[in-house]
Amino acid sequence: MSIEPAKWSDADRTAFHARRASRNRALGILLFSLVALFFGITVVRMTGQVKNAPDAPISPAPVSPAPAPDSPATTAPPQS
Repeated sequence: MSIEPAKWSDADRTAFHARRASRNRALGILLFSLVALFFGITVVRMTGQVKNAPDAPISPAPVSPAPAPDSPATTAPPQS
């Protein structure tokens, strides 16, 4: 096979195109799988399934109800 493509035989040209098509397919599969991976990660993070992600929203601590007033100074006087 010559370095200059104009001097290639038909067999050389066919072999070159087959190798190039094979590389293109491999790169296409790699690119598609990376896009699918990033999309999947994005969907999982946006649905809130990952709790310890660095930018996950912090859920507020549970608030306990206020205790009932026991002292007579805070209660209303009995009505008659």
